[in-house]
Amino acid sequence: MKYLTILECPVAYPAENAHSLSSKDLMPRFGVTAGLESQHLRVLENRITSVCIWQSEALAKRYFDADWSAKADDIWGDEYRIRSEPIDSASAA
Repeated sequence: MKYLTILECPVAYPAENAHSLSSKDLMPRFGVTAGLESQHLRVLENRITSVCIWQSEALAKRYFDADWSAKADDIWGDEYRIRSEPIDSASAA
């Protein structure tokens, strides 16, 4: 079963945090990230929304692991939201 993640976060730049990462660096990359089938990004009023469809829940959770969460907490604090849910094949098409 396919899996959907929606990440909403503020725009951050590398010089603004100890990890030297931008918000884009914490986003999965289509064609590079294992299991990522589709990604749509929107930037509006200094916020990024990333909608991703994954091959499976396991692959999505492997990307958004404890290390990712620690970096996200350091960079965005409580200003980010991530939602995940399974989707059926008809919805993913």
